[in-house]
Amino acid sequence: MIDYKTLKHSENGMPTWDAFLGPMLKIATTKDEWIGRELDEAVVKEINLPEELANLRYASKYHDLVAINRAGWALSDLKLAGLLVSSRRSIYKISDSGKKILNKYGLNITRELVHSQPAYIEHQRKLQEKNNTDEDISEDQTFEITEKQISNWFDKQASDLTEQLLAKLRSTDPYKFEHMMVQLLNQMGYKGTDGQSLVTQKSNDGGIDGIINQDPLGLQTIYVQVKRYAENNVIGSPEIDSFSGALRRKLADRGVFITTSSFTSGAKEAAKQLNIALVDGEMLTNLMVQYKVGVQVQQTYELYDIDDDFFEE
Repeated sequence: MIDYKTLKHSENGMPTWDAFLGPMLKIATTKDEWIGRELDEAVVKEINLPEELANLRYASKYHDLVAINRAGWALSDLKLAGLLVSSRRSIYKISDSGKKILNKYGLNITRELVHSQPAYIEHQRKLQEKNNTDEDISEDQTFEITEKQISNWFDKQASDLTEQLLAKLRSTDPYKFEHMMVQLLNQMGYKGTDGQSLVTQKSNDGGIDGIINQDPLGLQTIYVQVKRYAENNVIGSPEIDSFSGALRRKLADRGVFITTSSFTSGAKEAAKQLNIALVDGEMLTNLMVQYKVGVQVQQTYELYDIDDDFFEE
């Protein structure tokens, strides 16, 4: 068994899709051939996820299991890189190059390593050529792609984006980061129609990094503390207690604590008792994407269906 905690993971503990790359190659060596779905399930079983993560599903209408989906993404990239080969539809086995990579890197196989393989680079080159061509695609060149496959592809892009965004935030200047977090809360509507917001001075801020007045007179005020921390620098209850003390000095009854890392169970319990809202790295990136702060829409596609109600009126 592989301890899932030792793998690269999101803030909620779920391994990222590329964390499945190494375990998948390892499991692939245990049989001559695998059915794709069975390989995905075997990898998820091997990393021994707790029940709440093993049963975690996407919020999209298909409600796919997150872990199974991420294993599937890993399988797809390993195949494109030639580290897994498919002798026939949905049947996979590890290739000689896959065995060499596994022997050299073990579980520490990154997406950068997989994407640097000649087969993957060649696939991307051909894909780019296809995208750049101005020629019409003939009927016999077309292929079918399901709505579910489109949904899965967007889930993967969203997963990649949140990881990249979190890494970007952790490398941002701390004072600029404070401004970004206040801007996010403003975008979420906490400033109100005629309210004001500000970031406190760089030093001697009394434990308060941002102030949001929800009305012109400042009768309803939210105080904000932010911590631009690395993933392993987890926020504990002492930091929550310290922030609570800063709120009391301001005679405040509400606060928001934002971090790019995560919170211990003790910190979460303390926050509930002290009326402090917690935003960890995963929630933070999801909110930034949702409210389009620090990200921009690259392309928009609309999927249409027949409006049966229109025809029945």
